[in-house]
Amino acid sequence: MVTEKMIKKLIQKNGQRKVTLTLPTEKVGDKRQQNPIRFKNLLTHASGQLVERGMREDEAAAYLQPAKELLGQPLFWSSMEHGMVVYLAPDYFEVFKIPYEIREMVYVNQHFRITPLLPMISTNGSFCVLAISQENVRLLRCTRTNVTNITPEEIPVTISGWLDETPQPHIQFHTGTEGDGAMFFGHGASEEDRKEILQQYFRDVEKGITAAMKRINDPLVLAGLKTNISLYKKVNNYGRILENAIERNPDDLTDAQVRDHGWEHIRDYFLKDLYQSVDVYRESPSERISSDPSEIITSTIMGKSAAIFIKKDHIRWGKYDDANHKVLYRNEPGSDDVDLMNWLSIKGLETGSNVYILSPDEMPDQSEVAALFRF
Repeated sequence: MVTEKMIKKLIQKNGQRKVTLTLPTEKVGDKRQQNPIRFKNLLTHASGQLVERGMREDEAAAYLQPAKELLGQPLFWSSMEHGMVVYLAPDYFEVFKIPYEIREMVYVNQHFRITPLLPMISTNGSFCVLAISQENVRLLRCTRTNVTNITPEEIPVTISGWLDETPQPHIQFHTGTEGDGAMFFGHGASEEDRKEILQQYFRDVEKGITAAMKRINDPLVLAGLKTNISLYKKVNNYGRILENAIERNPDDLTDAQVRDHGWEHIRDYFLKDLYQSVDVYRESPSERISSDPSEIITSTIMGKSAAIFIKKDHIRWGKYDDANHKVLYRNEPGSDDVDLMNWLSIKGLETGSNVYILSPDEMPDQSEVAALFRF
């Protein structure tokens, strides 16, 4: 899971020629075979940029070698998300698979390009919803706009199937009654015994769910009837489960509808600061806000920005003239130009601003960049 702390560590990494590679990737279907081919092309472009910055070709090849080794790892390419970000610096190599689409790009500079990761701590980070049901258990991995069913194959998804397959000695009835588990659960059982059997069922479900969740470490929202949620929480061993749950029958909802309900909980719990900042921006006087990129960059360097909002995938090329406190823009990047939106994000985090990457429809004033000032 990407955190603000991890991003700040990326900012602090040493190196004059830091390489950031971003690649949209295909998760399923025949197009998946194109992922390593396109990544190989990115490495070729990265090598060219390193040579332009003074490296010999053999030095550039050695520098990019950790990333090249991915091309010979079929297992790595067999499990993809919607995008991947690769970071290389002297004695440093890291790969992030991310659950949303990004633009294809090679970025070589004195700093990493961190903006591809920032949505993970704003609106496009992933979360999971577990539909707790006696008839259709589902584990869904979601972003605000996407949903994927990742239910582990080994878990029982219906209690009837679990009762049919579970050896009777393993089913402990509260009253000590012996007999066929499926019949006992459905006919004549006390409410206490029914809950005991159901909790045993959820205990078997939980083992596979928790194992899967610990691998991805997403926050988990529960969706289900109140009794089922309560029983599942008693056996849960996953630490990032939200206290508030979606209390309705998930069997009546599509995967997309479950995702939408889950998003409401994630937004209220994890993204409270973001949406409070957007609300404050909209209610603030004109002198406390700006959508002028030059003013925002200059103010951020002065430590004036409290919150910065940047439209996803928005890039402006140029550089900041320290001597004259002026932003210089370029239509096409030169050798000493930077992605100013990325540079702004770095300066914002370094000066204590909150930096958010938003979709176009969420941007204040429908702008490409905006900021809320402290004073």
